[in-house]
Amino acid sequence: MDVNEMDLDFFKSIDSGVTLVGDANSQSSYRKGDSGLGVKELQQNLIKLGYTLPKYGADGSFGKESVEVVKAFQRVNGLLDNGVAGENTLAKITELLKAKSAPKQEDLPKVTSIGDKYSFQVKSKVVAGVYKYSNLAEKQKTISNNAIFSVYGYTEGAKAWAVPGGFVKANDVEPLLVTLTTGGLSKDMEAEFRSFLKGEKINSELNIHAKGNPSAEITIAGLQLVKVKQFLDVKGWYYK
Repeated sequence: MDVNEMDLDFFKSIDSGVTLVGDANSQSSYRKGDSGLGVKELQQNLIKLGYTLPKYGADGSFGKESVEVVKAFQRVNGLLDNGVAGENTLAKITELLKAKSAPKQEDLPKVTSIGDKYSFQVKSKVVAGVYKYSNLAEKQKTISNNAIFSVYGYTEGAKAWAVPGGFVKANDVEPLLVTLTTGGLSKDMEAEFRSFLKGEKINSELNIHAKGNPSAEITIAGLQLVKVKQFLDVKGWYYK
């Protein structure tokens, strides 16, 4: 089918009152008589989407069977069914394959949110990928080395951090240290604080200032920082 025939089919669709999207006759299009790896990949992708080529399969030759399968795909997806796999048809195939390969929500690692209050900052140790899913699939962009940004959640085992726009590998970043200062810390409170740190296996040193209004300092990072803040909030103890 040449360009004029494609144009004629397009205008016929307008006359019939049915809106169809025609494919551009680009170098990336495939039609009857074409052959090669591109045709083979097209056939394999159609098979993945549930369309069968029972006689010849993915043989890399765009024959009558492939024409009919492409037409069937186009009809189902609201495209002009001319049997030519052009720009719009190929784009639709790519879109459907991407959706098909997306992980199911129930199969993804659970994300524990820490919200704005307990978010902490990290610095990238490498050029880090930002992934769409919590299983670190489908990289969407990268973050430059030494970039500083906030973490708002994490997956089980802290394998991935939830960050603005997706997830990063925990091993690709380094949590930044923060010093917390408490106030009005009595001996009993100090003992309870130390017991908590020991129970949570937090090895950061608790520095006590006994003179004046007793206080303590602890320098900590990442999820250990979150745990200490949550402990102090539950106890209702002042810190900054």
